[in-house]
Amino acid sequence: MLSGVRGFTAYRILSRSYFHLTILFVYFYDRQLSIPAVEAVLAVYGAALALAGPVVRPIAARLSLTATVGLGEALKALGLLLLAAPGGTPVAVVAQIIAALGFSLASGTDSALLSELCRRDGEDARGWESRSGSLTFIAALIAGIAGAVLYQVGRELPFILSAVMSALAAIVVVSVGRGLEHVAAPAGKPSQAAAGRAGFGPVLRWSAFYTVVRGSVLALFIGFLPYLLYVRLHASLPVFGLILGSYTLSGYFSARFAKPLVERLGARGTAVVSVGLTGLGLLVLLWQENVAGAAVATVALGAGVGGVRPMVVGAVNAALADRPALERAAALRGNEARFAAFNTLLILLAGVALDRVPFSHLVAGIAAGYLAVAAIVLVALPRPHAAAAPAAQPATAS
Repeated sequence: MLSGVRGFTAYRILSRSYFHLTILFVYFYDRQLSIPAVEAVLAVYGAALALAGPVVRPIAARLSLTATVGLGEALKALGLLLLAAPGGTPVAVVAQIIAALGFSLASGTDSALLSELCRRDGEDARGWESRSGSLTFIAALIAGIAGAVLYQVGRELPFILSAVMSALAAIVVVSVGRGLEHVAAPAGKPSQAAAGRAGFGPVLRWSAFYTVVRGSVLALFIGFLPYLLYVRLHASLPVFGLILGSYTLSGYFSARFAKPLVERLGARGTAVVSVGLTGLGLLVLLWQENVAGAAVATVALGAGVGGVRPMVVGAVNAALADRPALERAAALRGNEARFAAFNTLLILLAGVALDRVPFSHLVAGIAAGYLAVAAIVLVALPRPHAAAAPAAQPATAS
């Protein structure tokens, strides 16, 4: 039988084995939805994630960490099965909402559960977080490419497989977390006192950077690149899967080397590199509107955004180092809610613009707007004397 931390790593791999993610746009498009309708259904997930707090908090407050994560994975599985079921747009919308609620319950709470397991077993939580995080990138890469291939066999297969993985993840996490039922999930909001402290200003500025960079790039990955590859360039599904999979692979290496880069350049310097790489990806798309250009751009976008999450987690933890762990966890969940809201807005705007604006003009506008806003949030980031440059924290794929 696996030890607690090894079992948790197995849970993480199963949980992040998303066979459906690379073909989600294609799946809705092939169901004869218009481009605005496709983007709207895609945006429902982010909107539900952004608004999930009032629903998730009372549930998490009443359940143990183990039960909260297990319920989240079960809801993810249910949402994925609903996506695979026959039905129109209303069913897809309900499925997206259920899956988003499940992710909101499990995300972040699973890290708290790992900390408790490591405390119980005398293990190093940061080391196991790093190991499990690295493996989830690989799991997401393999599952994403496999999902694009399996979609040609049966459109529902990637969703069914993802649902099976989430169900298995729920079983595994309940098994490894047995005996920790008395530990409550970190469901609280930051206290008003914490919000008024000097450390909370840097947190909000790092949150703005996280929201703009990660929200913009993920919107491109979910709603823009699939349109370019599948609708405009007519790339075959295996090529489609490989290109989108390269985003995960370059993100893996970026996250893996985020910590030494922060130690060498500082948090602000690393943030500049992230914006530079993601901006480069957009400029490549503007210059080369073809499959090769999309592949290079995708690698640049993944490399630029992969280290953002661990870097920002490190910055938030450093800024709130004197606050309780529950408040730090709540601040990180606030980042995710703001990021999800911004991501949703961008996907909805893409749905309106893709059929109405010439593609080259749209890419130019996106690149100019992104670089301008990213420059503003970069300038606003805390200076080293205001908040010491933090070491990056390990990330997980999501």
